[in-house]
Amino acid sequence: MRRFATVVLTTAAVCAQDPPAAAKIDFEKQIAPILVARCVACHGEKEQKGDLRLDAKAHLFVEGKNDEWLVQPGKPDDSDLLRRLGLAPDDEDIMPAKGEPLSKEQQQLFRQWISEGAEWPATADAWITQELAAQVLPKITFELPVIDDAAKAAIDKAVTALRERGAVVQQVAADTEAIDVNLSLLRDKVGDADVALLTPLADRLVWLNVSRTAVTDAAAKNLASLTQLRRLHAANTQLTDATFTALSGLQHLEYVNAYGTGLADGGLAKLVALPKLERLYAWQTKVTAEGAKLAREQSAKLQLDLGDYVEQRMVQAQKEIEERAARSKPVNDTCPVADKPIDPAHTIDHEGQRIAFCCAKCKAAFQKDPAKFLAKLPAKK
Repeated sequence: MRRFATVVLTTAAVCAQDPPAAAKIDFEKQIAPILVARCVACHGEKEQKGDLRLDAKAHLFVEGKNDEWLVQPGKPDDSDLLRRLGLAPDDEDIMPAKGEPLSKEQQQLFRQWISEGAEWPATADAWITQELAAQVLPKITFELPVIDDAAKAAIDKAVTALRERGAVVQQVAADTEAIDVNLSLLRDKVGDADVALLTPLADRLVWLNVSRTAVTDAAAKNLASLTQLRRLHAANTQLTDATFTALSGLQHLEYVNAYGTGLADGGLAKLVALPKLERLYAWQTKVTAEGAKLAREQSAKLQLDLGDYVEQRMVQAQKEIEERAARSKPVNDTCPVADKPIDPAHTIDHEGQRIAFCCAKCKAAFQKDPAKFLAKLPAKK
């Protein structure tokens, strides 16, 4: 088994590449990195959602099918790719479908690139191929302790017992003895006694999922004995600070999902002190804003996710929806050709204004000679 690195392209990084307004977009430096970081995972060699590939020019601009291209060179408003990039975060057609939407700056890069003709140089295909190849991680190693035959026999016995219980137990990868145990599929059928079955695996268990199970703080001692643990998924359990404080001895712990648990500021402070902890999910917990602030000050590398950006995103999305609706509203109530009430089904965009007509004939008459009717329209604001 191999893992792939997740390339994270921050808004700041993209902004740092932004050229002056008059400068032409450099596809290989400004567009291709976004495609690799945010698009190719779903639209590449291994997966093509919606039959779309974005890892080479020939896949996006299929010869002979110009009318089907999601990018229409020189026509950003006719390019469906650009439309999808700008959808609201909760829209099922938004691209990228995973993670945060592209920033306004990134979307503007795509708009400018398309407006300038959507050039995709041949050298960019090679760059994308090399960049994707570089994301393959080397052999997975965990530097696990050496164990004797008796310990190995105890591990085999525990693995058998866990599997008989219905747990998913497997090696993390073919080239390591590290073990991954998932008890979450059993839900409330898993309790503190089942956690005790894990203790013989302490020298090999690196990933554990007990989310949505019935484990409680009574399992804290056994969880704390899993000294090689790197990842712990404990979302939607009854665990509280008593357990999270007990985990303060897990020196290899890198990731904790405590969503929907009783984690509070005290347990958070203990977890933050762990030398290798990098990511902690604490949505809907008892962690306070002040506790989160102190945690972030204590550990600059810690990515503490409280889910507090979700509401902000929804507010922003609603604002953008309302702004789009306002932009799409005609500036006139009366047809400038026939002086009749308008029909919103017959509209055009003219010099930055949405103009509506009472019928298709009036729309055609206006398009033929706009100057003849402009005086009947409201003055531009």
